Amino acid sequence: MTSRNILKSTAIAFTISIGLASAALAECNFEGETITIVVPFGEGGGTSQTFGFFQPYLQKYLPGSPLIQMLNVPGGGSMKGANQFHNNQVVDGTYLLATSTSTVLNQAAGNPLVEYDLGAYKPVALIESNVHWFTSPTVSATAYDLGPLKERSLNLFALNSPSSADMFHVWIINKLGLDNARPIPGLSSSNGYQAFLRGEIQLSSHGTANYLRQVKQGIDAGEITDLMTLGWIQPDGSIERVPYAPDTPTFAEQFETMTGAPLSDDDLDTYMAINAIWNQASKALFLPTETSDEIVQCWTNAFAEIVKDADFIAEAPNRLGPFPLIIGDDARPVMARATSLSDGVVDQLNTALKANGLSYRIER
Repeated sequence: MTSRNILKSTAIAFTISIGLASAALAECNFEGETITIVVPFGEGGGTSQTFGFFQPYLQKYLPGSPLIQMLNVPGGGSMKGANQFHNNQVVDGTYLLATSTSTVLNQAAGNPLVEYDLGAYKPVALIESNVHWFTSPTVSATAYDLGPLKERSLNLFALNSPSSADMFHVWIINKLGLDNARPIPGLSSSNGYQAFLRGEIQLSSHGTANYLRQVKQGIDAGEITDLMTLGWIQPDGSIERVPYAPDTPTFAEQFETMTGAPLSDDDLDTYMAINAIWNQASKALFLPTETSDEIVQCWTNAFAEIVKDADFIAEAPNRLGPFPLIIGDDARPVMARATSLSDGVVDQLNTALKANGLSYRIER
């Protein structure tokens, strides 16, 4: 588990991993067409903002410069809009679905209200993120040292909802041997962070955007102690440190430090599934199941051109984060891990939920 020094070049941070059959432009033309991207969340949310950022670039690089519009269909934790997309699939390249972590998790967790199937759709692009954990210097004064947390009689951490991706916190924390850590359900990420700053909880976490915007300044000032990231999965399956925090160990490294053994078997499978849902497929864009290879190629080629655009390269780190996009065929194994949980993974997650007194369970 090594960390590549990719901070030396901004361009490297946007080096793209693209599974394209050919570099030639596919034969398709959207001139005079309107492209509809179904966003199964309300206007102004993170998914709308993410794909709204892509609108002018898609209009520029899709053949025929079509009009790009977003259709917000909120409800049911994204299930209403995703189900609507599933039941009204148009396969001419003008109808797409934008998703977030909750969309993936609802399917992976076996929610009976889910009609959509992300694993069957044609992935266009994934916009990756990461998760960071930290504590107070009064709990652990040494960066990356989990020992003082293990010795405490009680640690508290925020949990928005056990049916959201936040439930993964309980598995992560339990696997590190922090059996004295207890979740406080009902706290959103922002409210949890405020509770942490007030000293009411001892463990806190943030995604990449808020980490860079808020937490890093506190770490640099000595007001927050950095602990770990979830880790950055590479196309070959290796786990690396995130490029903008190269000194911060990953969960996999901390697991080995705390247990004396590397992640393996069901532990490793569960970690990879969590990372796929929570990080790699943080935001995703899909074409319908029966979309032709030529149209899929047309869309992936457009994204290949977008990531080379000078304006995109300048704006994307602040708007999307520092990770390269995962485009086309390279997104398929990620979505397979995210949407098809093995019995071992389900058992691992349900055991953690039960051990923390949470009633929610993942269905097979």
